[in-house]
Parts: sequence; structure tokens; C-alpha cells
Amino acid sequence: MAEALKPIVFRVGNELYGIDIKYVNAIEKDQDIVRVPNASSSIKGIINLRGDIIPVYSLRDKFKLPQAPGDTKLIIANLPDMKLAIEVDEVEEIDDLQEEEIRDFPSIATNRDTAYFVKVANKAGKLILIIDIHNLLTADEAEDAKQLMEEK
Repeated sequence: MAEALKPIVFRVGNELYGIDIKYVNAIEKDQDIVRVPNASSSIKGIINLRGDIIPVYSLRDKFKLPQAPGDTKLIIANLPDMKLAIEVDEVEEIDDLQEEEIRDFPSIATNRDTAYFVKVANKAGKLILIIDIHNLLTADEAEDAKQLMEEK
């Protein structure tokens, strides 16, 4: 059984996802994203947020979804060696999930491309896939993101 969890719940496409709030620094909108040619496909570009150069990571690209038709939001997450702006369609809420609402992500649905999903929550009949922010980026994506921060 899992512990209680307080995630930022957000939407990408029609699905709900969550990231533990302890790794979230801020939620931003209306940021100018500078595209970076030849970056990894999920690295959308960089932003300048209060003097910090932060790579922008697109979950739509990661999940192989078409680009969102409207405005997006950025969840600024703290990774051990950098900040990362995670682009999502909409931030829904900050939720308090109780232990009985959380389960381990089903092992049958886990592979190397979904290893960042660690838990699933059932909140009032809605499933929320919980992302382990530390496993979201592949090694190549993490290296590309670090290089973008150093070059700018």
C-alpha cells in the first residue's frame, strides 16, 4: 500500500496526471518559449524565468500526441541538478490523495517507455497517473537539457 500523496494534478489530452508537489517550484502561463533547433524531440525549447534559463519539456511530444490547440501551462519542477518546465494542457488542482486511493502502477503496463509512471490514484472514480519526475527524462534528454542551460 502506498503513502498519502499531494500531487499537482494536470491534464494532457483527455487524461489526468500528477506530480508530487514537493518537486514543484511554480506554475506559469504566458511564457515565451525560445525554440532550440536540433534538440531532443520532447525538449520544446527554453524560457527565461526570473533570470533562470529553464528547458521546456513537452509531455504531448513524450506521449506522441498532436500539439495542443490552445494555450498551455508550465509546471516548473525541481530536479536534483536542474529546473525543468513541463508543458501541460491545463493544471486542474492540487489534490490530497489518501493512502487507500493510491496503488502501484500495474506492472503489466510498465516498460522502458513508461517507467516514469509509478503510481495510479483513483479519486472519485477518476484515474490519475502519478509521474516520478526523476525518471521522466531519458538519459539523452537529460543531457540535452543540461547542455541547453550551459549554452545560454
